[in-house]
Amino acid sequence: MSNEGFELVEPVLPESETSTRKKSVRKPQAVKSTELGSEILSYRHLDKRVNNPEVGMVTPFTDPDAGKTRWKYDPHIDPSLQFDSQRAWTENLIDDALASNDPEQMKQALEALKKAQSPYLNWAGKAEHTSFAVDTVSLHVHERVDPASILAAVRKRMGKEEKSKGKVKALQPGLFDAPFENLPLRDALDFYKHEKGWSNRLIAGDSLLVMNSLLQKESMAGKVQMIYFDPPYGITYGSNFQPFVNKKDVKDVDRDLNQEPEMLKAFRDTWELGVHSYLTYIRDRLLLAKDLLNDTGSIFLQISDENLHHIRELMDDVFGAENHISTITFRKKTMPFGSKYLEQMADFIVWYGKDKKKTKYNSLYKKVSVQGEFHHCWYETQDGEMVKMSKEFVDNHNLLPDNVRVLRLKSLEPSGVMESGKFVYTFQGNEFNPPKNGFSTTWDGMERLVKANRIYPEGNRLTFKIYADESSYSKITSPWNDTVGADDKKYVVQTNTEVVKRCILMSTMPGDLVFDLTCGSGTTAYVAEKWGRRWITCDTSRIAITLAKQRLMTASYDYYDLKYPHEGLKSGFLYKSIPRITLKQIANNVDVASISNKFEHKIEEALNVLNDSLKNDPPSPYLIKLGKRAGNYLDFTQNNELFDWEVPFSKPVDWNKSQLMAWEAFKDLRNLMQKEINAVITAHAEQAMLFDEPIINKNRLRISGPFTVEAVPFPSVKSLDEAEALDEADASIARTGESGRKHDWMAELAKSGIRGPNGQMINFTDLELIPYDKDMQNIHAIGHIENGDRVVVSFGPEHAALEQRQVANAMNEAGNLFPLPKMIVFCAFTFDPEAAKDIDAIKGITALKAQMNTDLLTEDLKKARSSNQSFWLMGQPDVEVHKLKDSKYQVEVLGFDYFDTVKGELISGGKSKIAMWSLDTDYDERSLFPHQVFFPIAGKGEGWEKLKKNIRAELDETQLEKFHGTKSLPFEAGDNKKIAVKIIDDRGIESLKVVNLD
Repeated sequence: MSNEGFELVEPVLPESETSTRKKSVRKPQAVKSTELGSEILSYRHLDKRVNNPEVGMVTPFTDPDAGKTRWKYDPHIDPSLQFDSQRAWTENLIDDALASNDPEQMKQALEALKKAQSPYLNWAGKAEHTSFAVDTVSLHVHERVDPASILAAVRKRMGKEEKSKGKVKALQPGLFDAPFENLPLRDALDFYKHEKGWSNRLIAGDSLLVMNSLLQKESMAGKVQMIYFDPPYGITYGSNFQPFVNKKDVKDVDRDLNQEPEMLKAFRDTWELGVHSYLTYIRDRLLLAKDLLNDTGSIFLQISDENLHHIRELMDDVFGAENHISTITFRKKTMPFGSKYLEQMADFIVWYGKDKKKTKYNSLYKKVSVQGEFHHCWYETQDGEMVKMSKEFVDNHNLLPDNVRVLRLKSLEPSGVMESGKFVYTFQGNEFNPPKNGFSTTWDGMERLVKANRIYPEGNRLTFKIYADESSYSKITSPWNDTVGADDKKYVVQTNTEVVKRCILMSTMPGDLVFDLTCGSGTTAYVAEKWGRRWITCDTSRIAITLAKQRLMTASYDYYDLKYPHEGLKSGFLYKSIPRITLKQIANNVDVASISNKFEHKIEEALNVLNDSLKNDPPSPYLIKLGKRAGNYLDFTQNNELFDWEVPFSKPVDWNKSQLMAWEAFKDLRNLMQKEINAVITAHAEQAMLFDEPIINKNRLRISGPFTVEAVPFPSVKSLDEAEALDEADASIARTGESGRKHDWMAELAKSGIRGPNGQMINFTDLELIPYDKDMQNIHAIGHIENGDRVVVSFGPEHAALEQRQVANAMNEAGNLFPLPKMIVFCAFTFDPEAAKDIDAIKGITALKAQMNTDLLTEDLKKARSSNQSFWLMGQPDVEVHKLKDSKYQVEVLGFDYFDTVKGELISGGKSKIAMWSLDTDYDERSLFPHQVFFPIAGKGEGWEKLKKNIRAELDETQLEKFHGTKSLPFEAGDNKKIAVKIIDDRGIESLKVVNLD
């Protein structure tokens, strides 16, 4: 691929690395505008990740099963009910503490005893479920997605003279590292032993298996800063899981039932025993999530009121009640849906820290308007006059005079007793007794507040002035009433981005790692990407993974300037800030008194000049408005004088010219002093960072950075004849191997045969299970078809895709049979695309893929079967490669075979069902690296049209429009002379085809 306009930027490495680091195969690309001069970039992280297996390199030998990891709880047992079982533990605890003669150990022992006495939540199965086992699997990389590499194909072409101008220099060394590093083959096969550049991770699979793998295989304990967990709310299947990519209105009817075996298992394991199994599901995941968290980290669990009380008890159990930070109420519905009783309009987010004392926290602020807020019922003119507003003015600030400051008066009484604030204070000639708790400042502090003109009398009390323009931002607190609905909703259970944004910004900084156990449409990943956080997210649903992948690939964001570009994202962004002016800051600001003292003599002289002028030519008596003499008329013929607070704010109408000149001089000095005092107050004010308002660089545009699409493989399939004692892991949601259902599947296959296109049938004359043999784990049955050919059958997992290691093992085992079979049939509810590709490539024996009707799994969830046929022959994706005149190639996708679960039959073709397809123009047989990605059924404003207009302005719209079709853009053959095409249908089912280019 040529790189016109795309500078390939090598990162600047420390000297120690330059000699040892391997050269990357793919280098980073940064898009430079050809017309507007804007750069299209993505953030790159300097962190590393271990080399988990790329799926094309996985075999039973390179990635063997690793057994199970057993996790244990430390349950509290109520000693009043089961004291004897605790006695030995209690005595040992006390003895050890006493023997240590260590006060700290004794303190810890007392805390442990106290915790043992506390109440705890109990449910069916908890007592027996004190530990559980989870399969320790590798996470296989299926795709390496870099939106910049994809959009490179549709950039605007430049003239020759512009080519050099269009290249981007390494303004931020190290940020624009290669999107993916291809390690040397020997290192690449040495899984989990080497590090490579960070890329974010989208993982298909059960969160329990994913977390266990991250902990056991990748040593990620303590590496995650924030976890978001949005488990299912209710017990209806359709309310939690979406069956189609382009259909989010889900009803509890048969045709809307999600057919993914992983989702069926997730639903059953979650709700098999109602709330009892639900609590087990949650607790198991919380335990592993806690291990992933850093000591400063947070977990946010989103839930409705239905199970909120249970969630609090569970999280108290796992994290400790002392680590509960907040339960945030956030509004979810715009309007009531209609309820017989009082309708709940909100959901809840339960926030715990791993260690509350160490939890990272960033205060968030939002701009507020005080218009209509009855406390803000005063305004102050430029000359300092205080005016109380009528309700009409409070409700409509447009009626206010120009250049006034709206404010409120706040009590000077602290919430607790303050002995140093218990003094009588004389203000404007009146004595004010302290409130019950005293004043909220000392005598010296009060003096500074008075000099700063921040004190105002209201009745028989003194108050503090709070100006609206100094408090135009307020801290965000719970509840959140401005989070209604999911914006741009794509998934049946999608959360508003504002909710997730606040959780991420409160608990993390740029470069921190965020993990979401329940990906959904990818909201957490989307928000984390937007705000420069690293992310890992997973989901059992292929629909969810497809939606998230599409959302992230087509996302565009503002570019935020970095605080220290050479340090990367870890240095943080440049943020807007606001001054936080408080009573305490002003009361402790010694510069206020200094400025006041500087002006004191001048103002006193100006006041004397004014009073002398008034006595020399007395005007009419003046009504005093403030202080002890308020309400009285001052007669200047009696040699009376004004105090400084009594000097009128507005121009007197009956004073002569010399008196007005003296008044103006006094007023100007007072205003100048106030201006300097206000400036020093602002200068000394604490600056609060607005973490949701980083500085935007208008000359740079941003898209998502590189991410991998990964999947949890299923553990090896066991022989049908192998004894399977139910172990404790079977009570958890952990995947535990095969069940007795495979006996029924074999009987069903023998009875109904395999149906092919146009009604063709493959019928069995006999079929029987293979006796248990430790060397025959992946061939489950053997028999003959009507023409006499010997056939072996390999059944895929009950609740997962059949993957390529089973294919390899089954072929090896089939080769050891005598006589050799002529046909091998792989039966599965769904096929991993790599496995399907490998089956299609088998030579020397007829290898078939048979999709099993999910009616075999959903009889208890559906009212009726969709078809009497249980096994359907599956073909390959229908793909054509055309060689063009200029030695380039073009791929056309004609469709694929898919089983229509509503009609109960195999449908050939199906262009209209393709949700997404991608093309790797230089397939390296490790994993897919898409160079072109298409969304054929995307509607208006969807797919690549979601890119911001200013980004699309840098691209060739005509070429970009072709990314919504079924024909690729022309391309040149790569070094590997091989392409790969992946098709994803509207149910998230993937198929992969590899084609050699001649």
